[in-house]
This record gives sequence, C-alpha cells and structure tokens, in this order.
Amino acid sequence: MVALLLLFLTIPAVFGKDVQCPEGFHHFKRTPTAKNNHTKDWCLGIFPADRLDERDRARSVCANNNATLSLPENQKESDFIAAFSTKHNISETHAADGQTSPRCAARVYKAMKENRDFNSSAVKGECNLNNRYFLFDNANTDPAFVFAKFSYPPPNQFGSFWSANEPKVYHFAACLAYSPQFNPTNATNPGYANTSYCVGRPIGKVDSEHDFASGQQEIKSVICGRHPL
Repeated sequence: MVALLLLFLTIPAVFGKDVQCPEGFHHFKRTPTAKNNHTKDWCLGIFPADRLDERDRARSVCANNNATLSLPENQKESDFIAAFSTKHNISETHAADGQTSPRCAARVYKAMKENRDFNSSAVKGECNLNNRYFLFDNANTDPAFVFAKFSYPPPNQFGSFWSANEPKVYHFAACLAYSPQFNPTNATNPGYANTSYCVGRPIGKVDSEHDFASGQQEIKSVICGRHPL
C-alpha cells in the first residue's frame, strides 16, 4: 500500500516536467499533424559559421550540435529567427533544410537543355513544390509555411558552362535558404524563402566553369532543429 501511494505521488511530477531544450536552442510548441510527423515539441537554434552555403558544412554544424537542418513551421518560429538575426546583426540569409531531389533535379537539367522553363509551383506530379520537389533531412517540420514565402518558385537561379570538345554543364540553385530579415521590437516580419547553390560560393581564383555561384549571397548561419531533452 505504501509503495502504491509513493508511485501515485510521483506521477504528477513526471508528467508535469517542463520541456527543455539544450543550450543554444529555443523550445516551440507545435500542432502535431501527419505533415510534421506528429511533432508537438521542437527545439530551434541558429548557429554561425563561415561558408554555410556549402551544404555539407551546414549539415555538419547542425550535427555538431546534435541536431539536423530545420525550418520554421509558423510565424512565431520565424519571428524568433528574425529576432536572433537582429540581435546578432545577421543580415544574410540562413541555410535551411531542403534540397532538390535527384529525380526533380534531372527534370530541371532536361528543361535547361531544351531551353524550357521549369516551374515547381505549376508542374504536376512528384516534382511539384508542395509534393516532393525538395527532400528534407528531418521529417518533423511541415514546410508549407516556408513554401508560401517564395517570391519566385524554385528553381530560380541558373548557370551553365561549355567549351570546345567538352559537354555543356548545367547548374541551378538546389538548396533551400530562409531569411526573416531584421525584426523590429514586437513586430512581425513576413520573411522570405529562396535557394542557393549547394556547392557554395567559389573561394579564391574563379575560373569560367565554376563562377556560376560567385554572385550569390554569402551564408554565415544555419537553422538547426532537434527534439527536446
């Protein structure tokens, strides 16, 4: 009887425990749905580093923080990213979760070769923006909020190179990026989504084959997400 009483008394303490995120992350409540893998608690953090327009470097920064690339799922999360950007004087866009699937990339290359437009918002099938145009490192965020922030649907940056006796090489910006911009105190900032070349900006001397990404904005921070502790 005493043991049962002690168990009963400890149950409220266990279930009443506050959700906690590790240092560098902020906790958000989410509405669980099939589109975010029924996630009700999520931790977001912004981490600075150089050359995060290189997708492998961005992934590594998140991995070093026991997290994965992530996205804001709603306006409250976007405003947190904006406030962080303002506080730390970050004006550049953030690396974010999402990379064009290999199957859809092949369709983009084919369209480029045939000098046709490829509009992921208009195309039908798996390569529609709201279907599986992007693949994600984690399944805990519904990307619909960010998808609605594109000024121009992806793919929206292109490049190509050719020379005598060599095949023509095509490039397009296949990695997702997100910028909530600076956020005034107690203000809501709409933010916008964009894409960047996953290989990053060329460093040092740029030859004519690899200068397609030289003009894109430098990315020095990445949005990472993880489950609470």
